[in-house]
Amino acid sequence: MISAIESLATGNSRDSDLARSDQRYQPLVVVALALVTGIVIDHADWLVLAKLRDVSLWSAAFVGLVAWWCFWRGGHPAISAWFLLFTISLTGGAWHDLRWNAFSSHDIGRYATQKTEPTCVTAIVLAGPESVPPTPATPLRAIPGGERTRLQIDLTGIRDGTAWLPAGGRCQLLVDGHLLGVRPGDELQIYGQLRRPARPMNPGEFDFASHARAEHRLGAIASRSPDCVTITSAVRFGSPQAILGAIRERGKQLLQAYVGREQAPLAAAILLGMREDLPDEELLPFFLTGTIHVIVVSGLNVGILALGLMWLQRTELVSRRASLLAIIIVVLSYTLIAGAQPPVVRSAVLVVLLCMAAWTGRRGGAFNALAAAVIIVLAGNPAQLFRTGTQLSFLCVAVLIWVNELFGNPLRDESDPLDRLIAASRPWYSRASRNAILWTMWLFITAAVVWLATLPLVLQRFHLASPAAMVIAPAVWLLALVTMWAGFITLACGWLVPIAAMVAGKVCSWSLAGLAGIVDWAEGLPGGHFWAPGPATWWIVGFYLGLMAVMLWGRALVPPRWQLGVLCAWIAIGLTPPLVKHWFPEDDLRCSFIAMGQGTCVVVETPDGQTLLYDAGSLGSPEYATEIVAGYLWHRGIMHIDGIILSHADVDHYNAVPGLLKRFDVGAVYVSPAMFDWYGATGPMDAPEVLKQALTEAAVPIREIWSGDRLRLGEVTIDVIHPPRDGAIASDNANSITVTIEFAGRRLLLPGDLETPGLEEVIAELPIDCDLLMAPHHGSRRSDPPGFAAWSTPEWVVISGESDSDSEVQRAYRSAGAEVLNTGQLGAVQFCLNRSQIEATIWLDRREGLSR
Repeated sequence: MISAIESLATGNSRDSDLARSDQRYQPLVVVALALVTGIVIDHADWLVLAKLRDVSLWSAAFVGLVAWWCFWRGGHPAISAWFLLFTISLTGGAWHDLRWNAFSSHDIGRYATQKTEPTCVTAIVLAGPESVPPTPATPLRAIPGGERTRLQIDLTGIRDGTAWLPAGGRCQLLVDGHLLGVRPGDELQIYGQLRRPARPMNPGEFDFASHARAEHRLGAIASRSPDCVTITSAVRFGSPQAILGAIRERGKQLLQAYVGREQAPLAAAILLGMREDLPDEELLPFFLTGTIHVIVVSGLNVGILALGLMWLQRTELVSRRASLLAIIIVVLSYTLIAGAQPPVVRSAVLVVLLCMAAWTGRRGGAFNALAAAVIIVLAGNPAQLFRTGTQLSFLCVAVLIWVNELFGNPLRDESDPLDRLIAASRPWYSRASRNAILWTMWLFITAAVVWLATLPLVLQRFHLASPAAMVIAPAVWLLALVTMWAGFITLACGWLVPIAAMVAGKVCSWSLAGLAGIVDWAEGLPGGHFWAPGPATWWIVGFYLGLMAVMLWGRALVPPRWQLGVLCAWIAIGLTPPLVKHWFPEDDLRCSFIAMGQGTCVVVETPDGQTLLYDAGSLGSPEYATEIVAGYLWHRGIMHIDGIILSHADVDHYNAVPGLLKRFDVGAVYVSPAMFDWYGATGPMDAPEVLKQALTEAAVPIREIWSGDRLRLGEVTIDVIHPPRDGAIASDNANSITVTIEFAGRRLLLPGDLETPGLEEVIAELPIDCDLLMAPHHGSRRSDPPGFAAWSTPEWVVISGESDSDSEVQRAYRSAGAEVLNTGQLGAVQFCLNRSQIEATIWLDRREGLSR
């Protein structure tokens, strides 16, 4: 795409040698690197800049600027250049510090806490409402979700009793139901629940708090009904926000009218960035096949739009400069309509710079233009540097530029006039087939190089590799090209030329159907995608620094064979830690209680490298529960689960298992005889049937266990002490599988949701002296905390549940001499057990030293 736009903009390649020499002089690359360095150092609070922050980074930058001026005027260009780069780094760090840490004294974040609190605020709508589709009904979801509406707002006031206090700052509003009649610029009065964005409670979990802070948001408000939101002052239609919102909404209506309601949600996502009508089940195949970039408004959209306009330029219906000016205006307008996201801004900057170069008759370096886009994006928001989408966007473009320089492109004419003459004398079908073959080969090569270059970053952030993306790349790119141009024509002609819009809409609909069909086919390819832990951050940084050096300096750096040798050595270094972990196992038993909200998951890692899960579920979304557990396992470098013990048939203890079966190899699943039995069930029994079907499809054996059974994982012994073979005549909670896990003289007790009468049956047996206990039934009073504590005499008690656990329950266990930890308050809690001590690590505190 980059090479095609460049070729069309310049008209020919007669200055290719000059262009290659010009590309070696790319000063903005060095400026961008200096800017990025300052932002990274400030973000990490490293060394010099962290200390200078107290003095003022802006003052230091000003001093550096003065030094640059003095040395430059004094005839010392080399020294002045270093001072200039130093000043740029300081400015980048200062700007990031200002955007990341500086908030108004009236910012809504000053009022918000991690606990939800009722609030009443006034705000101005920043962007049009986005409809969040209801979650699909499934037996594995204990609490079904309805339709919601999401708004980005800017706070203006907050009520304290009867008085109004000034408030400010951006905030996200989530309303249950469909919010009607709200437009950008409207003033609202909102009743809802205020809290800070959710922080990660487990290793490997997505950090929503940092994501929101990067957008300068420290608060989130949830309202239970659209009636809680009142428009106090409607915006004038002529305002910029209202105009852009109206254009986007009108575009959505045109797509529904001409593309068809079946394909309109996908078309709106691709062309306008409006994904609210696109359900998650339609997004998932694109994600799994590595083609998710196609259905979001990205630089690809802008590139295709610019490419088509530059092709029209060759018709010479208007002057060259007039057509270049039209391209700039159209691209910038589309960037605003599409929301001006960083990938779109990046591509728009590249197109504008390319048009300006063609206007002046100059050829600049492609990496220089990309560096200019980096500077502009970071000037808008330096925190974008740490967004995965931004990183992948710039990385893909850099790789495309590099591939174009290495292999050329099919659009470039042969340099020899005789070759051009011979090519022109061939029949049209021969030329067409030859060009098609060249284009296909070039697309395959490009897709393969881009996939390999982005694989480490994608693995680290998403733990997903999709080789199928290389296989379907030519078809996807062709259909995306047809879809986008047919969609652009539909949007442009739908206002005035309905017949043209109707034809283009049909073409767009057919291409969208073909695109979805190819993606669905690729999703089912054997080996088309797989899940795996990602490489460490230090390895990622080293890999991409080396790749950047190769892109910029190529053979001038070292010969290609040495570059390949360094790459192989770096891959070997990255594989060393997991190999060392496998060859030299630890001496401790590691037991981790994952924070699942109202749910349970205990991960047991044996010294010889085996992994056992005790339950895996949450009361909310099964997809979210799967992400939490899988993220923790990948964080630990785990790819195989030797066994899963499911305590009983409540979905908050197993609804993550079907998702885990798709991501990990599982040796066996252990259940009680009552797990799939209707008798005594407290909830719908179709959920266990869904679980059983998932296990059958994954060919995972189901093994029943009951009291008296013993399992062994190397030196670790697991004894089942409840339920009996025939079970208790009561609820499924009373039949929870209760096990003890012993290693090196240490004992863990995991009782699930054990309650009456099964609880009395267990306590009636001989007392068990345990070192570590998971409180029965998430620390419920119905689990007889005083009696169970006296029977088991634990040193540590972990309550796996919500943040507000019963104080009386905690008091009962503490009275028995136990240290009580709550995953809802502290996040994941990890224990290392050996003969000498038990050591606990709390995720949110990141502190060790709690030991006995």
